[in-house]
Amino acid sequence: MHKIFLKKELRTLILTHKDVAKVLDIRGAIDAVEQVFYEYGLGRAQMPPKIYLDIKEFLGDFRAMPSYVAKFKLCTLKWVNSHPANAVVSGLPAVMAVMIISDPRTGFPLAIMDGTLATGLRTGAGGAVAAKYLARRNSQIVALVGCGVQARAQLAALREIFKIQEVRVWGREKLLVKKFIHHMKKSNEAICATARIKECVTGADIVVTTTPSRRPIVQSSWIKDGTHINAIGADAPGKEELDPQILKRARVVVDDLTQASHSGEINVPVTKGIFRVEDIDASLGEIVAGRKRGRANDREITVFDSTGLAIQDTAVAHLIYTAALRKKLGRWIAIV
Repeated sequence: MHKIFLKKELRTLILTHKDVAKVLDIRGAIDAVEQVFYEYGLGRAQMPPKIYLDIKEFLGDFRAMPSYVAKFKLCTLKWVNSHPANAVVSGLPAVMAVMIISDPRTGFPLAIMDGTLATGLRTGAGGAVAAKYLARRNSQIVALVGCGVQARAQLAALREIFKIQEVRVWGREKLLVKKFIHHMKKSNEAICATARIKECVTGADIVVTTTPSRRPIVQSSWIKDGTHINAIGADAPGKEELDPQILKRARVVVDDLTQASHSGEINVPVTKGIFRVEDIDASLGEIVAGRKRGRANDREITVFDSTGLAIQDTAVAHLIYTAALRKKLGRWIAIV
């Protein structure tokens, strides 16, 4: 890897969104993310909690996410925003990101790349890995509460793991739901819009929530025994999508205990004393590494509280960087 870097005489590789799209797909992201959760579960990665910069006057926030994974011999830092109103106000994506990759031995910036596609795919990959270990293996009906970019990534990733027969989609904007279905439909799958969230999730095997909600929108009475839920939308303090009674009924697995307690689906119920941190069963890394069990039986309800981890970024950044070097993509620039 570093032979090319040395030949370029202290230059940094710049990779655009188009460059990243040439080397990153959902299958590769799933494999990389599962591998990094294994490493994290064995304590072979460093990752402080993400740092938030809340810009209330513009209804958005920024996050800084550093990590180091020993197996990949790379340090990464992602700078990512969340501005849910962008689609209406500016026409820009709600989430955009830039990643810096550094050599842990010297600190030199090896690459700077678009992290927007990587963020979407690595989060979708995390949901697929969680469902692989926590959902019933014969799961066929998927309910999507939310129909944005992340819902697309989640569905694409789940299709890699399960033989899905039916997809139900709910969203606040009918036009966006229609666009989602047009983009994501498959000939061997039934996909339909639902008018209400209850209609969407009732009887589903896997429920995926990807909204920016700050109040529970999925009720416990709608969730049948044996359901697996990927709770993706709650990724900042105050966000909440699930009725806390679901958490009390379920076996709860988090991506990272500290982040989930502060900004995941459990953050509001923990603050209110409805749910205790001690009630968390495991982290996903512990399950992937074999330190904790996966699904115990077909009747238990499981919830994966996903906040999105910097180690996931490092995993896909390593994948992108090595592939870009191999295919000679991007531009070399002397920055430092």
